[in-house]
Amino acid sequence: MTNQIVKTLTNESKDKAKEIAIIGGGLAGLTAAVYLARDGKKVTVIEKSSEFGGRARTTVKDKLYFNQGAHALYLDGIGPKILEEMNIKFSGKKVDAAKYFVTKKGKMYKVPIKLSQLFTTRLLNGLGSKIEVIGFFTKLNKLNLKELNSISFQGWLDKNFKNSDSKDFIKMLGRIATYTYNAENVSAGLALNQIKIAVNGGVIYIDKGWQTLVEQLVEIGKRNGVKYINGKSVVAIKQSYNADRQNTQPFWNISLSDNTSFEYHNIIIATNPSHVYSLLKDNALIDPAYLNQLEKINRPAKVATLDLALSGLSNPNVYGAYGMDNPFYLSLHSAFAKLSTDGNGILFHVMKYLDPSAKQDPVQDKAELEELLDMAQPGWRKMVLRQRFLPNMIASNTVININDGILESRPDVVVPGVDNLYIVGDWVGQEGMLADASFASAKAAALKILNKKKAIPIHAGTL
Repeated sequence: MTNQIVKTLTNESKDKAKEIAIIGGGLAGLTAAVYLARDGKKVTVIEKSSEFGGRARTTVKDKLYFNQGAHALYLDGIGPKILEEMNIKFSGKKVDAAKYFVTKKGKMYKVPIKLSQLFTTRLLNGLGSKIEVIGFFTKLNKLNLKELNSISFQGWLDKNFKNSDSKDFIKMLGRIATYTYNAENVSAGLALNQIKIAVNGGVIYIDKGWQTLVEQLVEIGKRNGVKYINGKSVVAIKQSYNADRQNTQPFWNISLSDNTSFEYHNIIIATNPSHVYSLLKDNALIDPAYLNQLEKINRPAKVATLDLALSGLSNPNVYGAYGMDNPFYLSLHSAFAKLSTDGNGILFHVMKYLDPSAKQDPVQDKAELEELLDMAQPGWRKMVLRQRFLPNMIASNTVININDGILESRPDVVVPGVDNLYIVGDWVGQEGMLADASFASAKAAALKILNKKKAIPIHAGTL
């Protein structure tokens, strides 16, 4: 009789627990939800903000689409492939660097795109430097990048370049491609792969901003039964087993900020390392070594960004500028994407890659970004329609300190030693950086839960 009661209670508890909860409604969380729901799983996405999308959100102000800083989609990366697999549509022109410049010692030089331009540019001093840069591009596709994951990008540069200006030029490319100031804090394999996909495939800026991706992900999720909870944060998670542990799945109890709680069999945490650590640090099931890794990896790459809408261009021959001897970036995204409701808006993104070891001065940072605008677009101050300054924005959670000895391997999507717990994001998994890593880790976690090697394509009826 007692066994029958236990069995009945076990089944009731199992029925109560929902299938999968995803904590975080950014690109990674929304992507994982689509993969799981289209395969028949019951999914709930919980997002603390009032809106979904995370750093991919786009704000419409004065008929202009403002991304949160500069966002580019790498066409040769894993991201576009996964978006296509999910039937997510996007448009935008491929960026043409013909009107882009490199700044060095207060002067502007055209970006050398062609081989002939590399030989003639005054940006590089001497034939030796030019030959080193040309040699880099010649060998880039032949490099074994997996062998370079355990050394820093700076270490690789020091070993492979004799001339300081050619080294600074390639370092600049790595900074732009990874959004990382410090070349010591990113692996050579990751940085070089980012440069490789940028050079081989180029980038696009997305029409109407990245919110178009977010909205489609949410809509496809809804059509496949995903439930969305927003405006509530997850404050705690705890795993429990039913009485008959041998024959039932464990389940997770999730406590929300409004004092409600729910039970799920699987959890995917799609947030940053700091939040994952806060949820796991008091859980006796988590290996202390893993918690230590989460603490060490919590060193995001940050930028100060000035998003600027103008009524006109004082210099129509300059669309962008990259700092070679300073950590600056400027790009006219509206030249390649429709970023206003009438299609005529002018929208610049100006950025400073922040040094994590230096004390931040937002006033000085903004002044430096304005000085770059003075150089590229003199008279811009009289044409300002709207501007937004974000002094301390996280650009990437991928950065790892080489001195910690954990650079070779980012955390896997499966949390070790714990049943039915997964993490996803731009700092998880071994594939890609930035949005590419978010998409790739989300797909990998979904496939683990589905116990499949590759995803089933979306059927027309599920869209």
